[in-house]
Amino acid sequence: MRLPALAFTSPALILLLVGCPGGTTKVKTDNGTDSQALSDTFTQAVDADGDGVTVGEGDCNDNDATVFPGNTESCDGIDNNCNGLIDEGLPDTDGDGIPDCLDVETCDGLDNDGDGQVDEDFADSDGNGVADCLETEICDGIDNNGNGQIDEGFDVDGDGYTQCGTATTPADCNDNDASINPGAAEVEGDGVDNNCDGIADEGLWSAGDLAITEIMNNPGAVVDPYGEWFEVYNTTRRTLTVNGLTITNSSGTTQITSDSTISVAPGGFLVFGSDGNGADNGDVSEDYVYSGISLSNGSDELSIIAGTTVIDTVTWDDGATMPDPQGATMIMDQGVYSAVANDDASNWCVSIDAWGYTNGDKGSPGAENELCSNIDHDGDGYTIDTGDCDDTNASIYPGAYEGTSTAVDNNCDGIADDAPNAVAAVTPGVHYTCSSFTLDGTGSADPSGGAITYDWSLTSAPTGSTTTTADITTTTDASPTFAPDLAGDYTFSLTVTGTAPSHPDSVTVTVTARPGNHDPVANAGADQTGSGSANCDPISYGASYDCDTCGNSTYSLDATGSTDADGDSMTYAWAVSSGATYGTISSATGSSTTLTISGVSAAYPTANSQEVDVDVTATDCMGGTSTDTVAVTYTCTGT
Repeated sequence: MRLPALAFTSPALILLLVGCPGGTTKVKTDNGTDSQALSDTFTQAVDADGDGVTVGEGDCNDNDATVFPGNTESCDGIDNNCNGLIDEGLPDTDGDGIPDCLDVETCDGLDNDGDGQVDEDFADSDGNGVADCLETEICDGIDNNGNGQIDEGFDVDGDGYTQCGTATTPADCNDNDASINPGAAEVEGDGVDNNCDGIADEGLWSAGDLAITEIMNNPGAVVDPYGEWFEVYNTTRRTLTVNGLTITNSSGTTQITSDSTISVAPGGFLVFGSDGNGADNGDVSEDYVYSGISLSNGSDELSIIAGTTVIDTVTWDDGATMPDPQGATMIMDQGVYSAVANDDASNWCVSIDAWGYTNGDKGSPGAENELCSNIDHDGDGYTIDTGDCDDTNASIYPGAYEGTSTAVDNNCDGIADDAPNAVAAVTPGVHYTCSSFTLDGTGSADPSGGAITYDWSLTSAPTGSTTTTADITTTTDASPTFAPDLAGDYTFSLTVTGTAPSHPDSVTVTVTARPGNHDPVANAGADQTGSGSANCDPISYGASYDCDTCGNSTYSLDATGSTDADGDSMTYAWAVSSGATYGTISSATGSSTTLTISGVSAAYPTANSQEVDVDVTATDCMGGTSTDTVAVTYTCTGT
């Protein structure tokens, strides 16, 4: 029968129902019989590992007291807090899911174990902090990957030299050519740096191979130092490669380094500058842009060097001797390009022409320099500074022959005039020594029909002749005369001037030795007399007298009365032949002289006469001579 529902349950009944754990509950029916109504299935909870949490309470491992819900996670590879995660929240530096405390360092470029070191204990041959197992070989002279080889793969041409070199072996400067390496021999003249020392053809460089010919050290149109540059000239007959040369000055040193070859042909120019941008450097086309040096505006010394060979040096001195321009270059005169001539400041000047840029700076980068105005280039005795209007033509200069072309201003007066024509001639016939002949310039004329003037000169005479231009009777006459003194050729030059000077014309006269000669006849002139008085003072009441000497008395002596039957010109020599105590002459040569008589004494009351004889010797140009004497008597009377 079904048991009625109980309105309440007493404690006794509860105990009855509960009974003993694990047992079976018997219920007494109302008929007095027992029946088994409920089965006791309760099991007592067990905490096997004694961690205070049973399995029923969530202990996921009741055999491990370190594992239970709520426990702190430990670095042991176990889910200590039974949340289904292992070692969560613990450091994992490499992020591989394994905490650092359990992780093992592997060669992966990561700090696997979180000790602050990467790939420790793995080999690092080059000591750069990267383990060999991760390293890639680079060209640095070191075994980066620890395989026992250095810079493998960096000797492309197989010549035994790598692109980077080592501490003891230089680098290969061209790893695409096995003939170019630090151990190769330099091939002179090929323009290549065969031995990788930074200089091409170093064995061929000599002092003076390059000459510094132009310097822009103080630009005006652009900012210093961007506009600085200088020019060099190849003085040799071979092409020169400048790679590897050194440029040095007071500010420092720089080397010419370029991936391309920088060469200059014989007679060619190279321009080196500090800035390759035309907008910054004044529109200069530069062959090489240097760095590390700056050209001083004051005093400086600029050198080009190949190894230990100084090729050229130029020094400037703030205007003391060298030019000192602003906005213009110092240029070496184009007629003297050399490394010796550019040491002479007189071969330098300031450029006056612009190179085409509208900024107004002057110079000629990479091109022929101007002619320096202070140098006489054509050898005509004039420079541009002294008025030469064409210093390349020796026939054009101030005062030059104007020529016969109205298109040329030969004398630099600004007018291309037609000059008169000079014609120098001589009277025909045989001309003998000591016989005068006549020069003839009457054939000269001015095309304009104007009057002309004459100017004769003797330009050459036989050796030993004493004649000069002064022996032409009148050099400004159309037809002067001349007496030759020796046989041989005499050359005369004639210049006539009308609207302009003519070109000189010349005539040569051949003189023959005269076959005979008549001696000249000397004539010293007529004898002369003179007198004077001397003052006498009485002594001892007139018993005696003390007299003075007479005063000086002068006489003109003239030998122009001398004659020569041949009409020769003559020379004269004068000499006092007697009475030299009292007489002296003013000149021993010439056609006349003056005799002075002095010191003649007197006695009172008598007269004292003294005679002075003077000889004159006339010599014709053939050497014939004649002598005449003039007597001059002077009487001194005491009074």
